[in-house]
Order: sequence, then structure tokens, then C-alpha cells
Amino acid sequence: MPAERDLTAAIDEAGIRGRFVLVFGLIALLLVCELFDYFVVGYLVSAIAPAWGLTFGKTSIMLLSAGVGAIVGALAGGRLADRYGRKHVLLGAATVVCVGAGAIGFVPDGDWISFTLMRFIIGIGYGACGSSQFALIAEYTPRARRTLLTSSMGIPAGVGLLLASSVVSILYAQLGWRGTALLGFVPLAVVALIAWIAPESPRWLLSRGRSEEAQRAASSMLRLPAYNPVAQAPAPSAASVSLREVWADGRRFWLIVVIQVALGSVLAGVLLWGPTLVAQVFEVSPQRAATYFVGVSLSALAGRVAFTWLPHRIGRVKSGLLVGFGGATALLLAVWQHDAYWAGVPVLFLCLVAGQFFYDGGFSNLTTYAAELYPVRAGARAMGVSAGSAGIGKILGPLAMGLIAGADNLVSPAVTQQAVVPVFLFLAACCLVVGLAYAFLGVETAHQPQRLA
Repeated sequence: MPAERDLTAAIDEAGIRGRFVLVFGLIALLLVCELFDYFVVGYLVSAIAPAWGLTFGKTSIMLLSAGVGAIVGALAGGRLADRYGRKHVLLGAATVVCVGAGAIGFVPDGDWISFTLMRFIIGIGYGACGSSQFALIAEYTPRARRTLLTSSMGIPAGVGLLLASSVVSILYAQLGWRGTALLGFVPLAVVALIAWIAPESPRWLLSRGRSEEAQRAASSMLRLPAYNPVAQAPAPSAASVSLREVWADGRRFWLIVVIQVALGSVLAGVLLWGPTLVAQVFEVSPQRAATYFVGVSLSALAGRVAFTWLPHRIGRVKSGLLVGFGGATALLLAVWQHDAYWAGVPVLFLCLVAGQFFYDGGFSNLTTYAAELYPVRAGARAMGVSAGSAGIGKILGPLAMGLIAGADNLVSPAVTQQAVVPVFLFLAACCLVVGLAYAFLGVETAHQPQRLA
């Protein structure tokens, strides 16, 4: 009977209010801004490195410092969000990202150590945001819409990358590198709006035994069906969840880690190496290579949209199989036809475009997967493990490719025809690992209820 349902079941069966749409939009906008702040550094470093006389080693440290910070922030942020709430950690971490990104504009000329430290701090905030905001979105959303709406959070990532390149191309001449960095302060307005409008996760409040607050939070966001507010499940222990509890479920833990490390390795490797590879192997100018990679970016955005819709229709596991085996097929085709052309366009580049649809688009399917795999009381900690594993992949992939190719410069390496085959075999193997992980370890979460504990 409807009156016998508890609040958890009522949230799963609820409709959404205008406030839900507004909060969801604000969190998506914040994610766009975070990614702008995170990725615009590539343009800043390219501008200041010659002026500051920086060596390759210094610029590498500057570029990779945020990735290391993101791993630390993801693990720490997940722990804090499970203990103190998703909203508080999200607001604090987003403030760190915005203040750190804007403060780079005040770094003295030549002070690459301070620049690196600020980037490390930004990375901590970025990682902590990921572990809290995706758990928050997953826990806000009713079951019928959860797979579709949570998957759509992968789309702002592509928008953030496009925003960074667009802002630099349009405004950099007027703003300079310091003015561009100061734009990092702007998203503080979005943080303030989220603080004012967004409630805490009602499911997290229930997991902590705070039923009355959970009812108010849910009612403000959702059109709740009839339910019995007294018929709540017994509140679980309020003790903090440890990483050991996430690790104890070996199947889910290794599913998250393996997929994120492998997929992160492919994506980071292609994004860092791809333009240089096309320019050097096919002897075209960097500008022409950059023009080619507009197609790669558009393919990535199309993939993110496609893998927002597919999990809702066929489930997360089947979508993951498409990501892994589809990406592996495209990259193996690049190995086979790496020196061929089709209509004057390198087949290798066409394979990169096709592959990007799968291994970049696949992050839409993966964004909130960890939060869905675990109960609410451990959801943010699981998201921290997920984001931290992705960070490891983003460092491991380019380094491994550099070692395979025998390159001295791991950020912008020299690439030869002889290096193409082993490098693309490595990338294809990573995609194959993703497909196999979904095949043998995958747990379907699409349209499934979330457990509190």
C-alpha cells in the first residue's frame, strides 16, 4: 500500500520539482567551470614557459601536479563526504578550486614552485569535488531517471574542455595569462548559489539517522508520493566508513579500479600524444594537426551524448562492453592501417576519431557508477576510489606510452613510425581490459534502488 512505503522508496518513485532542475543545472555548470580551471593550465604553461625560461622537467611538474593532487583530494574528499555530508564537502572543495585557480594570476614571474603548489591545491579541490558532487546527484535523483541524468554529467566535461580552448582563443590576447587565470574566481558565484539553493542529500541524511531533515530535503526537490514518515528503516551506525569497507567487496572495488585506470590511461595518452603523433608521423604542421583534432573533440562530445542515453536503454554493463571492445577495435584497426590514407586523410586519424567516441564517451557511463555500486553510507568513499584510480590512469598512460616508444619527452614526445604499432597496441590492450572487466566483474546498477547501508 502507498501509505506503507518509507521515504527511501518514495524518493525512488517521486517526480521532480523545478528546484531539482535548478540544482542539477547549477552542479553541471559548476563541473564545466571546474574543468575549465583544471585544463586551462595547458595554455597558461605554454605561454609562460618560454618567458620564464623553464626546462622540460619544470613544465612537466607544473602540468602533472594537479593530477597528483586530484588523487589525494578524491580519497580524502570521499572520506569527508561520507562523514560530514556531500554538500559541505562539495562547497568547500569547489571554493578551493576557484580560489586556487584565480590566485595563480598573482604568482610572481618566474616562481614556478608557487605555480606548481597552487596547481597541486587545485587538484586536491578538483578530486574532492568529484567524490562529492557525483554522489550528491546520484542520491538526489529518483530511480526512473537516475541512469539517464547521472550519465548526462559526463557531457559537461566535454563542454569544459571546449570552453577552455574557446576562451583562450577569443580572449587571451586581451587578458594575457594572468587575466585568463583570474577568470578562475568567477565560478565562486555558482558555489554561492549552490550553497543557498541546494539541500543536503536526503539519502545521506537517512543513512545518518536524520529522518526529519531528510524529509524536508526530499520534499523541497521532489514531488513525493504518499508514504508513511514513521516507516523508515532503522538508521545505520553513524560511524565513519573506512576505505577497508570499500575494499572488502573485492568484485566492486577491482571493477572500479581496473576500468578507471585502463580508461584513464587511454584517454590521457591520446589527448597528450595525439596531436604530436599526427603532426610528426604524417609530416603536417602543428596547426593542421590541431585542425584534425577538432574532429576528435566533436567525436568525444558525440560519444558522451550517446553514452548518456545508452545506459538508460540497455544498462551500464552492456554499455561498458561497447566502450571497451569498440575502442579496442578502432585502435587495432589503427595498428593495421597506420600508414594508409582514405580520401587524403590518414586512416590512423580516422581511427582516433572513431576510438574517441567509445573511450571518451564511455566516461558518461562511468561517472557515477561507483556511487551506484555501493550503499549510500559508502558512496562518496567509493567515488573517491573511482576518481583516484582515474587520476592514476591519467599519469600512468602517458608515462607507459613514453617508455614503450622510447621517448625522452613524455609530455610532448617525438614519435616515429616504428613507435606507432607498439603504442597503439598498448592503447588497444587497455580498452580490451575495460571490456573484459565489464564482462567478468560488471554489476548492473541501471534502474536499481540504492541501499542506505
